[in-house]
Amino acid sequence: MGLKSNNNAIIVDKCKSLQNLIVTLQLNANLITKGNNGFSLQLNCYPQTTPQAKYKGNPMYWMQFVIDVVSNSVLWGIQYWSHAGPYGTKGLGFSPAKNYSSFATAPSNLLRRGSVMRIALDTNASGKVTSVRFSLTNPDLTKVSSHKFTFPSNCLCAIYGFQVNLVGPASGTHKCTFTSAGGILTYQALRNVLAVQKTKSCGPIEIPTGETSNAVYGNVTPASGHNLSQTFTY
Repeated sequence: MGLKSNNNAIIVDKCKSLQNLIVTLQLNANLITKGNNGFSLQLNCYPQTTPQAKYKGNPMYWMQFVIDVVSNSVLWGIQYWSHAGPYGTKGLGFSPAKNYSSFATAPSNLLRRGSVMRIALDTNASGKVTSVRFSLTNPDLTKVSSHKFTFPSNCLCAIYGFQVNLVGPASGTHKCTFTSAGGILTYQALRNVLAVQKTKSCGPIEIPTGETSNAVYGNVTPASGHNLSQTFTY
């Protein structure tokens, strides 16, 4: 496929709400950036349109869940956007009071081979996201650092699709160049049959993230299923 940076495959289940989505990045090479300026793993989601996901009466167009590796720390971040564009205009969206706080350390802003990053969404019976857990497992798999955020009751939104991006830090330079990278991304949603969106869009606009890098993504395999995977390199 050869998709790059902030232009990865969009994954859906025929416009159905996705339930309990888990995104995992497992490194088979050290993840290092030029100048050690850091990077981010982003789960960029598209809010359900039937019915339209809203926060305080405002339609949501984009939901972003981020693990940021910057300033020798691993940060968690959440941003819900009510404005369809241009990038940077959040409008009347939602972000937590302690957004982009640290839950682990990353000396020199790098992660070692064998490390595992994960973003896991919990949903209710209607498919609305109720909480998200960000985690980092160290290379020998003996320690897990994590942070869980539970959304307020007036900020529960369902998603119909997503793309995952390995790009520059969202709270830093917004772009990076990897000098070492490699691993496998996995996407799990046991109540959904996931597949790459081909032509039909389930929403009015599917925004790419503004951060960029030199990351390159492989084909998503299998063609559909509860458990998909995708390689990445640079």
